[in-house]
Amino acid sequence: MKSIRTVPLELVHQELRFKDPIALPANWRGVPLASWKMDADGLILRQLFRQFRPMRHLEFGTWTGEGVLRVVEECDATVWTINLLAGETKPNGEWAYGTLEGERFRAGTAWSDRQETEDGIWIRTDAYGQIGRNYLEAGWGKRVCQIYADSREWDTSAYPKGFFDTCLIDGGHSIAIVDNDTSLAVRLVRPGGLVMWHDFCPDPDVLAACDSTRDVTEYVTTHHVGLSRSFDKLFWVSPSWLLIGVRNAHRV
Repeated sequence: MKSIRTVPLELVHQELRFKDPIALPANWRGVPLASWKMDADGLILRQLFRQFRPMRHLEFGTWTGEGVLRVVEECDATVWTINLLAGETKPNGEWAYGTLEGERFRAGTAWSDRQETEDGIWIRTDAYGQIGRNYLEAGWGKRVCQIYADSREWDTSAYPKGFFDTCLIDGGHSIAIVDNDTSLAVRLVRPGGLVMWHDFCPDPDVLAACDSTRDVTEYVTTHHVGLSRSFDKLFWVSPSWLLIGVRNAHRV
């Protein structure tokens, strides 16, 4: 089976016909992919939005709203973003995302899920009042449509085909959810629009060390032939944990 094409970061602007190259600060050069952070991918995404300039953006996985900020601070888009209201839960019943109360996450935030332990107060960072907190506190709620739902149950029948210019898939990381979110993106993103998957990285060290990348990478790799029918271009940005697809006109 043909593998996913790799495009060096410095050549991504040519693939997407952007004027300016996309670059990372010197402190990210040479960082092993197994030690990669969303901070770096966030800088790449900001440059993509700044040059592509979508007007309607779809995002799977709101969390605290950093992804929304990367869009609204770089272009004029309105953002539709979807997140489970009660947050994501691991198979063993534990919270998928939680942290001790501190300067960044405050237990006092209204409508928050928290637990008191001998270590302190734990806050569920992807649930209830913590969802989208960063974009709300920054005053960007006026350009955001927040959807509280499981993406597999989200009713998109009122959205016309090709409604969105761009989409970031970064919600649930299981194969079933990535499949669902990808299918929705294929229908809802216009020809020439961009679909981006976070947590895609074929590097063996990353796959061995980082749970979030395994199902995303496996899904894309095993569905590559089918996906290629829906995208004129489909490539992994190296170095990053990002896969980018340019939607074609055939709407498969």
